[in-house]
Amino acid sequence: MTPEELDECFEFVQNLIRQCGDIFLDGFKDCGKVENKGSHYDLVTVYDRKIENVLINGIKEKYPNHKFIAEEDQSSTKQPPILTSAPTWIIDPIDGTTNFIKKLHFVCISVGFAINNDLKIGFIFNPVLNEFYSARKDQGAFLNGKKIFARKSEELKGSLIAQCIHIGGIPAFKHQFMERTTTFLRKTIGIRVFGSAALTLAYVASGAIDAYTIEYLKPWDIAAGVLIVQEAGGIVIDTNGGDCNIMKPNIIAAGTMKIAMEIKNVFDEIDARLEIEGKLPRQLMDKSKIQCLSPSLSNHFTLITFNTQKNNSPKFSLQTKSNLNKNTNFIIILFYLLK
Repeated sequence: MTPEELDECFEFVQNLIRQCGDIFLDGFKDCGKVENKGSHYDLVTVYDRKIENVLINGIKEKYPNHKFIAEEDQSSTKQPPILTSAPTWIIDPIDGTTNFIKKLHFVCISVGFAINNDLKIGFIFNPVLNEFYSARKDQGAFLNGKKIFARKSEELKGSLIAQCIHIGGIPAFKHQFMERTTTFLRKTIGIRVFGSAALTLAYVASGAIDAYTIEYLKPWDIAAGVLIVQEAGGIVIDTNGGDCNIMKPNIIAAGTMKIAMEIKNVFDEIDARLEIEGKLPRQLMDKSKIQCLSPSLSNHFTLITFNTQKNNSPKFSLQTKSNLNKNTNFIIILFYLLK
């Protein structure tokens, strides 16, 4: 699409989302029948479907060749979402459905747009509070037409962060979640849980919070928010420290890379300890390579790795920064996980 076509597309969908605000507010007053999508906490209302239908049908009429990855449509097909190079709208008609049902104000419509797997447009609209966040690639991020910027904090101390509680959905991760939470409570001034991933990303973009960590969600939860954070000058990385992949939304969003990497390092230290204690879910364990990085040894060691060879015999390597004092007492625990 040309820049002019993107401009037209931006204005058209922005107006369509605003029109959905009236439907949203009607449902916020009385959402009617509530159903679940296979689990007691994954809820859906008739308004989720109404808003999604208005958005998809409206966009299809003007742009018949565009593709869609939408929460309720995807739930009905039971197929994993696939993002192609085609112009694609990634839609969550109501992000924070539980909040919506309970009449909590942390709710929104989230719409992202990607071309060639690259996010170009992002909208997050909270009709209850009349907050409309928007972003265009390389053109900045805005709240109700006013430019916004992520907060440039340089350390966790003094920062306010947000996270998502997912123990109910994934009980195996309870040790990981509790360890992370208690660590962040010690290292920050506080933690917030809003119940809407998209809206929380918007809060990072506007500087209301310093960082946000979220895992095990879906593309429609984060697509719009990722672009809005980036266009506000913030950082979004994968929890492994790499580039963010919206199709595998395990992310750390922050105002600065320094904060994002500090959070990532906290994750690494906690996971290494839980792995030794046998409390880390097996799907998170990397059987081919275990890295043990201890703050008390970091002045001496660059990296300790433990690799599985083809014959299943273990082999470890040690890269040192300096010689250890002969009187230094230390314990390095390396272990091998059998299948």
